[in-house]
This record gives sequence, C-alpha cells and structure tokens, in this order.
Amino acid sequence: MNILMLGWEYPPHITGGLGVASQGIAEALAKQAEVTFLLPKKHKEQVSQKVTLIDLAELSKKPSIWNKKIKKTEIMEETSIGQTLVPYLPPILFTKTKSKSITTIELTPKQETALLGKIKLTGSYEEDLLGQVSKYAFLATHFAKKRKYDFLHAHDWPTFKAAISLKKSLKIPLAIHIHSTEFERNGIFAQNTTIELEKEGIVAADIIFTVSKQTKDLISSRYGIDASKIKVIPNAVDLRSSPAQPRKPKKIGFIGRFTHQKSPATFLDLARSLASKGLDFDYTMMGDGYLADELKNKANSLNLKIKFTGFLTRQKLLKKLNTLDLLVVPSNAEPFGLVTLEAIMKKIPVAAAQGSGVAEFIPSLPQVDKWNHFEYVQLIEQLMTKQAYRQTVIDNCLSEASQLSWKRSAQEILSGYTSILNH
Repeated sequence: MNILMLGWEYPPHITGGLGVASQGIAEALAKQAEVTFLLPKKHKEQVSQKVTLIDLAELSKKPSIWNKKIKKTEIMEETSIGQTLVPYLPPILFTKTKSKSITTIELTPKQETALLGKIKLTGSYEEDLLGQVSKYAFLATHFAKKRKYDFLHAHDWPTFKAAISLKKSLKIPLAIHIHSTEFERNGIFAQNTTIELEKEGIVAADIIFTVSKQTKDLISSRYGIDASKIKVIPNAVDLRSSPAQPRKPKKIGFIGRFTHQKSPATFLDLARSLASKGLDFDYTMMGDGYLADELKNKANSLNLKIKFTGFLTRQKLLKKLNTLDLLVVPSNAEPFGLVTLEAIMKKIPVAAAQGSGVAEFIPSLPQVDKWNHFEYVQLIEQLMTKQAYRQTVIDNCLSEASQLSWKRSAQEILSGYTSILNH
C-alpha cells in the first residue's frame, strides 16, 4: 500500500505532541507500507530511514509551478515572384505563395501566483497561518498529481484543505487524524475560521481517527458525525522504563504550552498551597506560550521560587523529565497526553486533572477535578510523601502503559484503511 501523509510537524522541529505522534504513526506504518510525508518546510535535522519526507517550501522554488504554458500558433505566408522564359515569346511573370504554421510557447503566471507566490511557507503557526495553509494545499496537489497513491492520511486541521483538494484530484480515500479539536485547544476562545476548516476536513473524510474516546464523542456531537465513521487510535511512545532513582521525592514539574488549555496558572496555585503547608518542594515549569510573562509575574507576586526553562527541544525535554519526581498535568482539556505517557514510562508518577484522554488506556492514572483545589493538593502530597502509595501508582500505570505501542496502533490504522478500500 502506498500512503500519502500530510502533516505540519515532524521531530525534532515540533511545538508539542502533534509532531511526536505524527512521526510515531508514520514510522510504524512505513514498516508495512510505503509512506510519503509532505511537510510545509523540512529542516535538515528532520530525517527518516523509512519515511520519505518532502519539503514543499523547496518545491515552491521551481518556476514551472507558478507559470503555465500557453501555445500560440501563427500562420506565416511566403510569396515568391519569378518569371518563365519561353523561346520567341515575352517572359511570363508568376507568383507562388506558401503557408507555414509556426507554434511558440509562452510562460504566463497562473492565477495562484499572485495570491500565493509571496507567502513564505515556514511551517510555523505564527506567520500568516491561513495563507500558509492555502499554499501548502496548492503545492501538495501539484506534487501528487502525477503520482499514484492508495490512501490519504492528514494530521490535524492545517492539512485538511490540502487533503480535500488531493482527494478530489487523485480520487482516493481520505483518513483524517484528529489529535485535538479547536474546541479542546481553545475552549470559549475557539476560532470560527479554524472550526470551519476542521469541519470541512471531517465531513470530507472517509474515516476519522481520534486519539481518545472523549475526542471521538466531541467530534460526533459538535460536528454531527456518525460515530461509526470514527475510530479511536491511541498514541504510544518509544521509551523504555528506566530504573527508579533511589532519592527522596523533591522535584515537581509542569510540561506544556503556556496556554489556557494547559492551565499552567493552576500549577502555581497548587505550588502556593503546598508551600503554605510547609512542604518544601522544588518547582519547574517547562514550556513557553502567550501566558509566559503573566505566569512569571504571578510566581513573583506569590513569592514562589519557580524555575522557568523556556521551550525545550524534545531531547532536552526528555533529559529534564528524568530529573522530576512528579509531573502535574492540570489541563482544562487533554485529548490524549503524550507527556503523561512519557513520564509514566520513565516511572514518574503523574497527578492529572480529570478529562485526560490517556486515562482511557491507563485507568490507574490518578485524576482529580481540577477545580477541587483541596483534593488536588492532597493528591500531590500523597504522591510525594507516601512511598507505598507512590510505588503502587508507578507500578500499575507502567503495567497498563506498556500495552500501548505504535506497532499496534499502525495495525489498527491499516485495518481502517482496508475497511474503506473493501467497502
């Protein structure tokens, strides 16, 4: 099977779990099929032994993409004048006319050139994202039009416009992979434009993959999609559990984007309550986002000693994760929670807010209502000071998490492909 996959991120250049999950799925599928992955902008560090990574930004530099050939045919007539000499008679004058067809080819800018030519395809989310989405769609269609694929697989809404265009031009089935919806990412601040693009992709899809049942239910209710069209595919991580460090629990961490979805301010409130109880822990916040300055100011006003690391590359993040004794995940919405799974695989307990998708597959994950501040503080205290309880949580979560694998998820995806192809 030949799969054309559309994605916006690929490690090591990522902003969060989307890129990690996209890579995990692509690499696992590539062990059983041919996978071509279209990126808006490919960096030299983004490499794969199994997946063919395509840089659409580099492709856009070809002049032929932005110009169309127009054939012009002109009829040229050549007239010759001569005379015929006949003995004993005056010369006879004559004319001969020959017609000749001349075809020339002119390069004329396409209509899209004026609209998309000046848009810089960076793969970031800040610089004219909607313009980039349109340019990505145009270039993806140009790349694939003379190639043969069996299935399309698109990751999250920035690729959906391209996916719809490719489905029409290639006439092959489309799988949409939802890692998070606009409603989950931004809640009451959800953007209508993004919702519409997301909906168009979901409606056009032949099959929809989601990372959890809660995301499946949200899509079904919000977009009016038949639940039978949606298949839950859990994420996984390629990490092996490491030996537990024999140390007294001391370090508590937050990892994620500093956005309202991840609720980083709740982490500061919890830290303050723990400190007011005389519990002496070290706190680290790893990540960045539009709430960064607000969080730093709040930490200062609460007289909390919080270490802010800023955004970390995946390698540095995993290394830093090893130093934690507890991960706190107070998200308002967590469609899956890859970092939670990574912590569990490293034998680090997690105190999560209710509504974490990964808990569907790891039911031993401790969860509390994030608005129940007293209960949340109590859970953290128990995980940090009650060794027997802490160890039970670590062992049970690790046992359940070990059942998840990219290989198993890839098999489920291929099964979904087959059901559509055989329909």
